[in-house]
Amino acid sequence: KYESLRENGSIHVRFLDTYQGRITESTNGCTVVAPLMCINYFTSERTDAKNGIADEMINQVIDVHTVSVLPEVRRKLGLPPDSFIVPSDVHDYLIDTGLLSTSQFVGVCGGSILDDDHIEQFKSTLLLLNDDRERKRLRGKRLGATFFFAGHVIAFHLINHEGCHHIELIDSLPNHETWKIGRASPDVSCYDDRDPSETSSRCSDNYYEEIWERSERFDYEQNRNAVRVRCLDVRHMDTLIRHYALAKFSDEEKRFCDEHVWQEANSSFDPRVFQAFIWAEA
Repeated sequence: KYESLRENGSIHVRFLDTYQGRITESTNGCTVVAPLMCINYFTSERTDAKNGIADEMINQVIDVHTVSVLPEVRRKLGLPPDSFIVPSDVHDYLIDTGLLSTSQFVGVCGGSILDDDHIEQFKSTLLLLNDDRERKRLRGKRLGATFFFAGHVIAFHLINHEGCHHIELIDSLPNHETWKIGRASPDVSCYDDRDPSETSSRCSDNYYEEIWERSERFDYEQNRNAVRVRCLDVRHMDTLIRHYALAKFSDEEKRFCDEHVWQEANSSFDPRVFQAFIWAEA
């Protein structure tokens, strides 16, 4: 499915000019990068209603903002340099320092990344599909999410311009083979394939005037740069997430998925577990 969506222009991939860890002080900082990416999407004057956060701002979040905030988070938590930080601890720090507020919190979702219902819950919360009160409260606000899976955190941004919805995935330290053109998604038997739910129509093909992808500039074997992946039809958000997830599973983890049914009680060691925090513009 992912390959066909790339081919028909429903999903675009764009590599950026830096990555988490290029500057030493940003190493293992994905739990800080992702929420700062959402905060800047909400607040930056360089965020475009149609195109989302600017490439230059993404680079600045990784190389400047994270380098400033990450050591302070570790210092407050008493953690050594380069240590990984639990996402909820980062959110608490950002709230304590005023970069986020509790009023911006929309919801938290989690479970198995291969479970249709669990992904649908995340999708519905980000798109405000099933909550009339939240839709009214957040009308006209930008929304985003931090998404923790397989020891790594990425950001999702919902871009809504004149009734045209699309999703952006921003990963500060991706596996570039995941997004390489011509790479087929791996399969595991516990992946339940189905058509995405009808939630919105795709933005028109001529919605963007510029050539958005820049993949021809990069060597997939050498490039370590951050990536932003744009899904022009929110109906295919499920496919985007599953492609991302399946590309990260090791052979051993695939065998585990084949041999074990998902149980929430085992989430501390089950490779399918994910957790997403959804936030809105203040």
